[in-house]
Amino acid sequence: MMKHDWAVSLRILLTAMGLSFGAAVAMGPLATIARAATPVETFVQQSIDQGIAILKNKTLSDAERRAQVRDILFRLIDAKKIGLFALGSARGKASQADLDAYVDAFKAFTVASYESRLSGYDGQALKITTSTARAPGDYLVTAALVDPSDPQDTDSLQIVFRVLDEGGKFAVVDASIAGVWMGLAQRDDFSSFLSQHGESVLALTAHLKEMTVALRTPQRAQ
Repeated sequence: MMKHDWAVSLRILLTAMGLSFGAAVAMGPLATIARAATPVETFVQQSIDQGIAILKNKTLSDAERRAQVRDILFRLIDAKKIGLFALGSARGKASQADLDAYVDAFKAFTVASYESRLSGYDGQALKITTSTARAPGDYLVTAALVDPSDPQDTDSLQIVFRVLDEGGKFAVVDASIAGVWMGLAQRDDFSSFLSQHGESVLALTAHLKEMTVALRTPQRAQ
């Protein structure tokens, strides 16, 4: 069973906030002087706003909500880049056909895993504190998760999103939650599975498909 997955960070990104990034809200020690958002910050903020709108729209059917969630996820993240990174060295040993099948399975698993966590929103706020450029077109956007019941908390969870400018289009390719980079954690999990299955990308693809089916199968009450 995979311990880490992108749905964890995506759930925090899209559901664990009730205010947009740029809101002028008194957050005690977290409050900062208002400033103009950078383009990469605006990209993340708009993604947040769209995700929250989906979750709050009670008129959507389950199928409509799932379809809109899928759309926003794949506009927000570069799932192919994330999935291929998670393969590590096994990527170079697989055929293109096997890699294509794996990427499709990875995308389906990411969506299903996120959908299984849609009920976790508790009204927290996510407030950007800073963003920096690691290199041209490579950004780190840092935010603090603020509990509305304790806005003075100086130990709020810190989340860092790595965002790439891919030819004029931003995409999230990793996220650090409390100092743990999800891409690296997922690669470690996949590496462990692969080492037990002869470095077979086909075996990992089959496993992802099995987990996707399990996530989408309603749990019967015991």
